[in-house]
Amino acid sequence: MKGNMKKIPIILVSMLYFTLTANGQKLFFIGENSYPCTESFALQSNLDDGEDLNVLFAKDGATAVIAVTTKSSLRGTIISGKLIIYLDDGTVITCMDRGETYYVDDTAKAVYSLTNDQLNKMKNSNINTVGYILKIYNIKEVNRSASNKAISTKDLIAKFFNNFNSVNKVAVEKDQQTKKNRLDELIGGFNKSEGITSGREGDDNKAGVIGRQDGDSYATSYYGSPGSGSGTGGYGLNGRSLVNKSKVQQECKEEGRVVVKIVVDRNGKVVSATPGVRGTTNTHPCLLEPAKKTAFMHQWNLDSNAPSQQVGFVVVNYKLGE
Repeated sequence: MKGNMKKIPIILVSMLYFTLTANGQKLFFIGENSYPCTESFALQSNLDDGEDLNVLFAKDGATAVIAVTTKSSLRGTIISGKLIIYLDDGTVITCMDRGETYYVDDTAKAVYSLTNDQLNKMKNSNINTVGYILKIYNIKEVNRSASNKAISTKDLIAKFFNNFNSVNKVAVEKDQQTKKNRLDELIGGFNKSEGITSGREGDDNKAGVIGRQDGDSYATSYYGSPGSGSGTGGYGLNGRSLVNKSKVQQECKEEGRVVVKIVVDRNGKVVSATPGVRGTTNTHPCLLEPAKKTAFMHQWNLDSNAPSQQVGFVVVNYKLGE
């Protein structure tokens, strides 16, 4: 009996190792996503009693990313805001929050995108220090930093992202074609079910709640048929990541779908909400008002490169007995 018990931890460890190195590659897990990645390495906290910052590099399709994690026993702690990377040669790299942050098993995790230019700079000089922001219950913010003591990060990056530019080009083309096919399917199905024609947002005679401005990575995009289930969806905010949302329930015996046109600023805050635009199936005031409040409770990532006012849509489905 004792002999069998001793074997169990070994089996569990083997299963965990297999999960983390599926298909012969290491994976970084965050929320519902996983990315092929390098080994992680620790940067030493510059606080005497602070937790170290663990860092790794990964690939999100055609995008290079840097992932950071740190231990925190305080639930509700997340890594959010800018990530500032200081290199040995004096170069300073600022990575903007892409809204991908998570807290699990006493660990705060976050992922930041890297441009090709930033990646090339990091191939030429080692990371010296990383500055980051811890948010506690989305109320208190504290600045932290951690420094590299002995890791040759430039060699690690160069090896992992070898020939990444050529992979990047193929992946981008494939991703663009996939998105185009999906958009064609969505707009076709939505037009058929709702009788709505597509057009540019802002043209009241031609556009409903569906619109797109070609060539603009932040343009309003198609969201397709909103569906009839409970909850919220829609958005249509290209280039932005949703970081928070909630829903205000109706206080009446009415049900249906309410589409809310929203305007979001660079900070990710909804500054304007107009409920009952085209696509809405029930315009009863007792649904429009909670739908409008719901829209204002949505929050996107801060993006200084985004338009000062970006149009999107929140689709709120109300059902009786929820």
